Amino acid sequence: MTNLTEGSNNRTDEQKLAPLNSYEEARARLAALPPVERHFRNEIATRDRKHNWSAEVGGLIGRAWIGRFRVCDDSPYRFKSREIFFVVERNGLRVAAGTLKIWRGFYDEDGGGWDLHDFVHHCDMNSQSEYDTATTVARVWGGDNENRWWTDDPFCYGDLCSFDRLVIDAKTTAEVEASWQIVNALIKRIRRGVAVMVLKAFPLDYEGNETTENRATFERRRRALVRLYQRRIGFERVPHEVLADEGWMLRLFNDGARPDIEGG
Repeated sequence: MTNLTEGSNNRTDEQKLAPLNSYEEARARLAALPPVERHFRNEIATRDRKHNWSAEVGGLIGRAWIGRFRVCDDSPYRFKSREIFFVVERNGLRVAAGTLKIWRGFYDEDGGGWDLHDFVHHCDMNSQSEYDTATTVARVWGGDNENRWWTDDPFCYGDLCSFDRLVIDAKTTAEVEASWQIVNALIKRIRRGVAVMVLKAFPLDYEGNETTENRATFERRRRALVRLYQRRIGFERVPHEVLADEGWMLRLFNDGARPDIEGG
């Protein structure tokens, strides 16, 4: 039996617990969603315009929303970016989805450019995940010493594409194969002008849920993803031992952009 007491704000203990219970209920509802809807619910909900790319393979239809390059007016740094979201469906059932972002450095009218310091500071204004990507790029192409981040590599060779998130929830081998073919077709579509693509192999089921108890299982899943991305979409481990062990990978489209700093 629970005694209900009034607090100084005139709310009962039961009322105080209500928001917590609602939060737990919301988490439970989220966990019950299919993987694609669970991880991309915001992107799906905000897609209010028609897709501008599509491909069909083996009865699956892939659709992508490829945004235009935009400059952040509030940023003093000379970068523009475009966002890409895609889904793969069969008869309206979503079996895969992903997000990518393409970054481009540009010169202003006075000839001012950019360097890796600028890229890190620019991404730090956006989100933690973009900051993590930018610092990884800076360490791979500039080294662990921030004094070497004056370089404009790899942007001097073309754009940088970050493959941020990917979920494939296909139920059959044929659907798995078709999904990867659609992903590769999309990469072929957006690779024009891109010097390098980067990603972090990370099992999304462990997002915000890494513990000492599940660490070994998490590492096995991550190593399996590294092998999968090597085989399916041609990525390789970055030439920086610490970052590679964290799951960071790259795929070159312009060999001139290959990092020449190994191990940081």
